[in-house]
Amino acid sequence: METMVIRSREDLSQYEAQWTELIEHTEQPEVFATWEWMEAYLTHMHNPAAQLFIVVVTDQDRWVALAPLCIVSQKLKWRKVRSLKCIISGTGENNSFYMHREYHYIKLLRHITTAFTTHQVEWDWIDLYSFQSSNPVTTLVEQTLGEPFEVLTRQLSVSPYLKLGPHANMKIDKNQIKEIERKERKLSREHTVRIVSDAPYSDVLWDRLSVLHQQRWPNSLFRRPGETAFLRNILSYLAESNRVHFSYLEINGCIESIAISIKHAHKVYLYLSATSKDYPKYGIGLILSNHVIKHFLAQDVNEIDFLSGDQDYKFYWSDTININYHIRIFNHHDRRKTKLLRSYTLYQINKRRLQSILLNR
Repeated sequence: METMVIRSREDLSQYEAQWTELIEHTEQPEVFATWEWMEAYLTHMHNPAAQLFIVVVTDQDRWVALAPLCIVSQKLKWRKVRSLKCIISGTGENNSFYMHREYHYIKLLRHITTAFTTHQVEWDWIDLYSFQSSNPVTTLVEQTLGEPFEVLTRQLSVSPYLKLGPHANMKIDKNQIKEIERKERKLSREHTVRIVSDAPYSDVLWDRLSVLHQQRWPNSLFRRPGETAFLRNILSYLAESNRVHFSYLEINGCIESIAISIKHAHKVYLYLSATSKDYPKYGIGLILSNHVIKHFLAQDVNEIDFLSGDQDYKFYWSDTININYHIRIFNHHDRRKTKLLRSYTLYQINKRRLQSILLNR
């Protein structure tokens, strides 16, 4: 096996077929790892100052491992830090290093680690965000990179999910679901209601989603041109293969709640939603969510992913979670600098706890 580092989009462009084949042969295929997601991100959201550092392990002409990273210069209060980070960020993703399921993960990770060691003069730390607890690669990354480097890990967030199938233990809060259904009946008595659980992508639905999202949140992603262009690009592409599903709730002929789901490799991501501030007493966002989940429960899917966030409503349908970790790996090339970066990291990790202790003294 051999290892190479891809550093430009021009070089990357020739490897679409190899990238796609590898991702299709991972143990847990994720839509965020697809070539299309990466290409849309690089086109619309990638910082041009960040240099690609994509580590690829090959077995003859076959790609067998992939670490899609880039080098970003970060300015801390006292100095600049060269950080190796996952390329995609801010798109609701979970990240990982991607391994061909027929190969030994530890061996592949050691090849990736060797690339980090070979090029260690180029980076100060490696920052890996949103590596998930359910993925065995996460633990193996900590273990393998912890041999030549120092590793610190902290919990970032949780991602509730609903596992389906004959052996799944579905823990639905029946009382909450009954309350949602009661409010739906009340809404239907008092207004003309129409609910569509699976509609194709359309400009009309996209425009309505944009309006509702901006009305709901002042910092809406639809106010950021790059992020909006990325989302429209990737959704329109996925719609061509019937992987994007719009659902919406109409009241008196007007769409008041709308949601986007993405289906990929027998997994559904409840990706984005927006609901009007009108009709607050009915919980129309929850009514729509209940219909969306019921719709996919009857489909050929293995998992429904609520994505990152611990909002109460997500636990109405499941109490199963993935933990999303931030893994930071320190370079020992400059030991004095490493010591400073370690101290800074430990302070950041414990900052809230220290503030709480000091305020309560």
